[in-house]
Amino acid sequence: MEATDSIPPQIPGYTFAQKLGSGSEANVYLYQQLSPSRQVAIKVSKGMLDPRAAARFRSEANFMGKISSHPYILSVYESGVTATGNGYTVFEYAPGGNYKTFLESNRLNADQMLTVGINLASALSTAHREGIIHRDIKPSNILINTHGMPMLSDFGIARTIYGRPGIGYTIAWAPPEVLAKNGGGNESSDIYSLGATLFAMLTGQSPYEYGYSEALGATRGKERGTLLRNIILTNPPPKLNSPDVPPQVERILRKALNETPEDRYYSAYDFARDMQRVQQELYGHATPTTVEGEPPFPQNLYAQSQANIQVSPTAPKQRSIWAKPLTIVVSVVAAIAAVELAFAYVIMPNMDSVSDNSSVQIKNPETYDPENDSPDSAITTGSVPSVENLTGSYSADGGSVQFTWANPDPQNGDSYAWSMVGNAGVNPNTQGTTTTDTHISIEPADGSQTCIQVSLIRADRQMSQNPAIACAAKS
Repeated sequence: MEATDSIPPQIPGYTFAQKLGSGSEANVYLYQQLSPSRQVAIKVSKGMLDPRAAARFRSEANFMGKISSHPYILSVYESGVTATGNGYTVFEYAPGGNYKTFLESNRLNADQMLTVGINLASALSTAHREGIIHRDIKPSNILINTHGMPMLSDFGIARTIYGRPGIGYTIAWAPPEVLAKNGGGNESSDIYSLGATLFAMLTGQSPYEYGYSEALGATRGKERGTLLRNIILTNPPPKLNSPDVPPQVERILRKALNETPEDRYYSAYDFARDMQRVQQELYGHATPTTVEGEPPFPQNLYAQSQANIQVSPTAPKQRSIWAKPLTIVVSVVAAIAAVELAFAYVIMPNMDSVSDNSSVQIKNPETYDPENDSPDSAITTGSVPSVENLTGSYSADGGSVQFTWANPDPQNGDSYAWSMVGNAGVNPNTQGTTTTDTHISIEPADGSQTCIQVSLIRADRQMSQNPAIACAAKS
């Protein structure tokens, strides 16, 4: 029996709300989960599960269950079979839509693209370390959750590195070696597809559709797919040729899109690290990676960016233009324009100056008088260490989250600036909080985890160069 629009499946513990979409094998519906009370997306097979379809549903649920605690991978809650024999999987609901829809009328600037890229490369690195190859990374499989965070989704055609290659890819986003073999894929092909997806965030199109648009003309459907496949197999990756994209950014994308797999990044983690270095060099801040067991920033990141600038003193300074606050709206226009929450008192991204004496202003919103603003309120970066051992955990009832950290070099007058962290970096228009304690208890964020960042501030207004960042996950 097929699950239809007029007869949504009855699933114990969930109340149907509306249909969200449909694919070749499954429908996706919005349900209200009764306990805990929350909206969820439920993917339901269109027909009764035969052995092959059942294996596909179990495979996706099992793959995502292994890695969905990552902040940039869509969470999977459970799976099962309806009374009518249809398989279903319950996912986190991402109300912001996906990047394919967003890119129909919007673009990211280079700084924003690097932020999203670092987050997604962190997610991909986590999957690869579990031996999972995605094999179909593209804008429509990057969802936007409640907080505007990009979420890697749809592992329906994923395979472990030990599994049979199988068939499953999308021509516009697949590397030449996958197209030549009509399927398969490995870590390197995932890196290519992520690079193609990030390319589209700047241009609105996949690399070859963008660079060879004249050759493709007005072709549609199967004819366009065949032509595009031949172009990818016989032509080099196109250049961006955009004055708004710095050459360092284009270099990163072209390395990820290299025709030779061995000449791409060795791993998704290396891809993320290179994006961090370029973001710090160009925009004065870097988005942290979120890879278990790895530090959020490369060693000497800030010093490396200073050295690069000193080597080329005549190079123009690049300044971030990411100024929109984060809001989720129906159009999704602002969903990825900036992060959800960040420092108000101490803002790393505002430190665009290349001088060690660069400063940002700490302003208490309750006492700040813009007409009598004094330079005495400035805080500067120096040799102040970052806090250590930042960890968090949910209370037993899930109603609060406790974070603790350690000061590696306590001094009189020390305080700490902390704020919740959204999808990428920080937003200078949002408010944070200071404390003299090395612990806080806060209300949890929506979703599967709560993340904060903390910086140490000395009595002389010096602060640590990079905030410590940690997430607490619901058990």
